[in-house]
Amino acid sequence: AALTGAEGAARTAVLRAPDPASLAQILYTSGTTGTPKGVTAAHTNLAHGCTLDERRRPLRHSRHFLHAFPVGTNAGQTMLVNALDSAATAVAAPQFTPGRFARLIEKYEAGSVFLVPSMAIELLGSDSARRYATDSVRLVGSTAAALPQPVALGLTRAYPNAQVVNYYTSTEAAPAQLTLLFDPERPDSPGRPASPHGLRITTPDGAPLPAGEPGEVWLRTPAAPRAYLEPAGGTERSGAEVFQGRWVRMGDLGMLDEEGYLHLLDRERDVIKSGAYKVSTIQVEDALHAHPAVVDAAALGVPHPVLGSVVAAVVVVRDELTAPALRTFLLDRLAPHELPARLLFRPSLPRNEGGKILKRELRLLLDDEALR
Repeated sequence: AALTGAEGAARTAVLRAPDPASLAQILYTSGTTGTPKGVTAAHTNLAHGCTLDERRRPLRHSRHFLHAFPVGTNAGQTMLVNALDSAATAVAAPQFTPGRFARLIEKYEAGSVFLVPSMAIELLGSDSARRYATDSVRLVGSTAAALPQPVALGLTRAYPNAQVVNYYTSTEAAPAQLTLLFDPERPDSPGRPASPHGLRITTPDGAPLPAGEPGEVWLRTPAAPRAYLEPAGGTERSGAEVFQGRWVRMGDLGMLDEEGYLHLLDRERDVIKSGAYKVSTIQVEDALHAHPAVVDAAALGVPHPVLGSVVAAVVVVRDELTAPALRTFLLDRLAPHELPARLLFRPSLPRNEGGKILKRELRLLLDDEALR
């Protein structure tokens, strides 16, 4: 039968390419400590690095890659781009459970596996996950939050053929990203950047610092930078403290050592000022995770009438563990001012859909506990 005019026009119509500078995406930040912010990205930002050259497509070492990231997160959106651009076929688990995730690795002989730290912790602690083969995996990528040292080391043992990689970026900074190659011989660092281009450590006023000096971490985006969404009321949301040209302030304190390894010292807002000391919550959390009975842990500062703040920790354990026993374990790993003054044991930690710990909810838990 002959096509009608309308049907023929519909089938022969050519889609017009969008304006590369026009709005393509609005994502919201995780809101782990405050109100989530809308972040806008243009088409040219999202498509940066994509290629039609088969020889240059990413993940060529894998037939399949696997993830379980929610689609509304920056990590989930990156996986959508990977599905279109990479050589490997995407496998997306609709909901993460360690047993199902491990089964999918074996079923599809996944060469690349992408996680957030909370997923890694569950995988390493799951008896059902250990029943499935892991020898196909060549890349284990972690993103969204700092990967505790003991967890990173556990991944190298669980996936012996794989390189463990920490992907360091943010919703504001993408597609700027550091690929940090984890070295089991240097577990004190999340890794050495595959390329240090686009990274700088600065003073608070933006002056670059040499190796060995701690400061603020900034990344330079290679594409059109993102911006905060203007609220409906018309009052522009200022991003001057975060966006400066193509440079994006990450909100982290860090240091590059003489050998080129990055050390993330803490989130700026999470540093605990206790008396004359500044305490890194990352360092406290690494020490807590080193205990074999600790499944998950988070550290934060709580008010103190004399010191200003002291360390508190909320911990999930798999076996019987008392607060005195845990503090004794920490004595050889932390300085006196870093030891948790308050310990709270809970069956789980509150996390958002992207796997980040909601420390504002932990503060409420600690407040409730103090009133009892």
